[in-house]
Order: sequence, then structure tokens, then C-alpha cells
Amino acid sequence: MGTQLSLPRALPLPDNLLWLDPTDIHHGRLKALKLPGEPLVASGPVLYTWLPLKLALNIAGFSVRCLSYDWRHDLAEHAAELARAIGDCDARDISIVGHSMGGLIGRAVLRTPAGRRVRRLVTLGTPHRGSFAPVQAVRGVYPLVRRLAQIDPFHSPEFLSREVFSSFPSLYQMLPRDMDPDLIDPGQWPSTGPQPNATLLVRAPLFDPGPPDRRIDAIAGHGFLTTVHATPVSGEFWYRYDYGGDGTVPQQRATVEGCRAWYCEVAHNELPRDERVQAAVVALLNDATPTLAEHAPARHDAPVSTSDTQLRQQLNGKLDWMHMDMDQRRSFLDSLNAPPPSARITHD
Repeated sequence: MGTQLSLPRALPLPDNLLWLDPTDIHHGRLKALKLPGEPLVASGPVLYTWLPLKLALNIAGFSVRCLSYDWRHDLAEHAAELARAIGDCDARDISIVGHSMGGLIGRAVLRTPAGRRVRRLVTLGTPHRGSFAPVQAVRGVYPLVRRLAQIDPFHSPEFLSREVFSSFPSLYQMLPRDMDPDLIDPGQWPSTGPQPNATLLVRAPLFDPGPPDRRIDAIAGHGFLTTVHATPVSGEFWYRYDYGGDGTVPQQRATVEGCRAWYCEVAHNELPRDERVQAAVVALLNDATPTLAEHAPARHDAPVSTSDTQLRQQLNGKLDWMHMDMDQRRSFLDSLNAPPPSARITHD
């Protein structure tokens, strides 16, 4: 979700930024993200996330192009778009750096004819083996969905998940496919609460990011309370958490079997902004060895569990964006990029 999305308007008016514009959300316009629906245009990367990494790469001597794409749609469409862009590029030395779902798009490109020109793919917090964040987004209990609903006076988190987020093919393509219960089977989902789109769910496996490839280096975050399992019990999901992840993607699911992996104590949305990660990306693109850990740290934290019902009791209150002062607005926007409260390990 690192690309801004806008509603197109006729010149001379600029396009109307929708994702992520709190004022539009305050006026209930987030429902315009629903698919199928009004056509939206990709309006460039979310600079908060990507600009620090882009500048670090520029300083290191790399020419950087950011792919803007409508992250709601089928990831195979975006892989084809990126492959076309690579085919049109006259650079001799091409590498891809992908954050989160962007890494899956880059990985799918490697198996295309254009992908033969790609020398290296570095992924940051990419759910190579799936993530449970899409499960919670569809169920209306994911922190980001609930925080957005707080500044939307017209819609609940459950409405946004049922009517908006559950319509995105890309979410289902990032589900784990190696689980018991089988999350690709609509019958395995709880019978109460917001439901997945059954058609999109069963079509999700049609997107195949491809086999392991020696050109892939995966950087995984750890040290943040992360959902590592989901089990349907009595009409709802129960989720198991531990600190072996970046708050969004479990560390073992952010790597590719047979490919090199690197580990850093960084939250998911902060991976492109972290100086240690930036230095590691520069090192990998220069065929050097980064200073990050090569093995996942051993953890001895007791896992915790919580349910859909318990998560729906959090982040419930409405907030009036139009009457927040600048500090309150900044704090709220920062919370969109943060892991859940008290999720970080405290070290003595």
C-alpha cells in the first residue's frame, strides 16, 4: 500500500488524492477504493516510506525509478507492468528493491523474459510465504483498518473491511497457503463477522510468484508482536502472536527457501526508512556482504493469543480529524505506520 491513489479530475484541476488523505477519509470517501468502482490513478509513492531509501540509493550512486501501481489489483497485472518497464529501460544493470507486496511483484518478474535482465532482487518485509495481516484486514480487526475508521465518522471498521478491503484481489494473494486450516477454502473461515470474497479467495493461488531464485536476498524484521497463526474457533478467529516478526509479517514467512536472508530489529513500515536496512540494500546491490544478522535470533517469549472479539474492542473511539491540532494529527499519522501499542520488546 505504498503508492498514493487519486480520483482523476479534468485539467486544470489536480487529481484528488484519496489514499492516503485524512480529509477525504473524514468525509467518508475511503469507500471509493472498493473494487470494482470508480477508476483511480496511481499518484506516486508514499514519500514518508520510500524517500529515505531512494535518497540513500542516490547518494550511493544508483539511479532510482519508483514504480507507482494500484496495489488493490491482481499482483500478476503489476508484475506484467514492471516487466514492460524493464523491457523499455535502456540501463545495462537493473536490480529491484521491493517492500512488502512489492517484493512479490519483483519476484514474479524474475520468471519473465524481461526478468532475465534483473541482476538482483532485494525484498524488505515481503510476505513470501504469506501473512496474517490480510486475514485481519478482511475481518475488520487489523489495526490500520480500525485506525482509519476512527477518523471516518460514517463507517465502522467492519463496514470498511466488508465493503472495501475485502474487494482487493491483492490481499488474498498474500495469504498463507501452507496452513491448517486452509485459508484459501472459504469454508474454513468463521461463519460470523465480515467474510472474504469467495471468488477472489479461491482465485488467489493463480498468482504464483515463482520458485526460489539465487538472485533474491530477503531482509526480514523481527522483535515486534506479530500474528503467526489463525485458528477458527466458535465462529471467530483466534490469533497467536509472538515477537518473531516485524509486526506485520512473521520473520520465517519473509524469507525464501534456498535464498539468502538477513535480519534486523525493525518494524514493517520502517524497513525502507531504517539506516541499517538502507546500508544493507546498498551493500547487496554492490555485491558486498551487509552487516545484518544472517540468522534469525532465537526467541524465548511466551506466545499470546487473542480473538476477533477482543481485537474489536480496541481502537473503537471516533476522532474528529478536522478539530485536531497539528501535534494530534502528526501523532495519528505516525500511528498508521506503527505496530500495535506495546508490541515492541523492551530490553533490560
